[in-house]
Amino acid sequence: MRYLFLVREPDTPDRGPDADIEDWVRRHDADGSRVLGERLRPAADVRQVRVSGGRTVVTDGPFAEAKEVIGGFDVVEAPDLAAALAIAAEHPGSWGGGTVEVHPFWPTEEAGAE
Repeated sequence: MRYLFLVREPDTPDRGPDADIEDWVRRHDADGSRVLGERLRPAADVRQVRVSGGRTVVTDGPFAEAKEVIGGFDVVEAPDLAAALAIAAEHPGSWGGGTVEVHPFWPTEEAGAE
C-alpha cells in the first residue's frame, strides 16, 4: 500500500539539505520503500487557487498563522500501516520538533473501490 508522508517543519527560508535526510533517502530508495519525494519551497512561495462563481482567485502564501509548514513530502510503499509508521519514525523530519503526517492512499485497484 502507498502512503504520503507530509513533512511538517518550522518555516525557515534558509533550511537546507542535511546528512540525516540524505541518509534516510538513500536507505529507503535502496530497499524500494521510497517511491518519490521532494523538498518544498518556503510558505512565502506557495500559492492557493480557488474557483468561485466561475472566477479564479489566486492567493499568495502563507495562509495560516502557523509556525510550521509542509517542508517536503515522500511517497512510500509499505505492506501495512505499522510498517509505514516505522519508516516515518526513522524520517529526520519527525525529530526535533518536526512532524511526519502519514496519509494512506485511497485503494483504487481493489474491486468496488471508489
